Amino acid sequence: MNFTDIFQSRKEGYVPFEGEVIRDRKPISLIGSIKMARREGRSPVIAEIKPASPTAGLLRRIDDPAAMAYTFKQNGACGISVLTEPKYFGGSLESLRKAKCGLPVLRKDFIFHPSQIRESYAYGADSVLLIASFFDEDGLAKMVKESRHYGMEPLVEVHCEGDVEKAKSSGTALYAINNRDKDTLKVDLSRTGRLAPLIRGVKVSASGIETPEQLKTVLEYCDAALIGSALMRHPEPGKALRAMVYGGL
Repeated sequence: MNFTDIFQSRKEGYVPFEGEVIRDRKPISLIGSIKMARREGRSPVIAEIKPASPTAGLLRRIDDPAAMAYTFKQNGACGISVLTEPKYFGGSLESLRKAKCGLPVLRKDFIFHPSQIRESYAYGADSVLLIASFFDEDGLAKMVKESRHYGMEPLVEVHCEGDVEKAKSSGTALYAINNRDKDTLKVDLSRTGRLAPLIRGVKVSASGIETPEQLKTVLEYCDAALIGSALMRHPEPGKALRAMVYGGL
């Protein structure tokens, strides 16, 4: 099951969010938090709450996402990413809601419908992941605009040069370079180095970053990194994150 398959399965039987959205909060800027980490001498790491993955299966049983988010905050994370896709990643919207800890929170899912943007805001997200390859140019631009309508910063994920051009046209200021191929699921960290020079904006390298040395390499090209599996597999995720944050510069 690759990312394209999961995206299609997520769309099947989708029921649009119809809950009330009360715009009673100002989302926290992920871009601002990334820049602050740099100023403070920390490697900017968005730490991910990721119970499972299609490639590895169960990574970690997470009974208390609030405690995990707080642990990440205490160990230097500049943001929290929360998987909300339930079937293949073991995520939930309740985990998103509970992860609020004073850091910007990214909803990571296969988002395709404007109601998911409203839903993300309602559950406390400050940023949402939009995968460029799953939209046409106009569709991506509309989703970026909808995210900003709620004050959230969309993180647009790119896998290739075509995605980069589409993302640029969308008007996003925040890009994620995914080192994992969406079809084969193989990791190629050199993708960060190839695509980053094509992008003007705040850049995040995602997937396959396992060590402080690898983090240091991708941060030569990007402003931040998103790390999930390496933290989830470690007996002490906070300790692993601290080693990344303070050893990756």
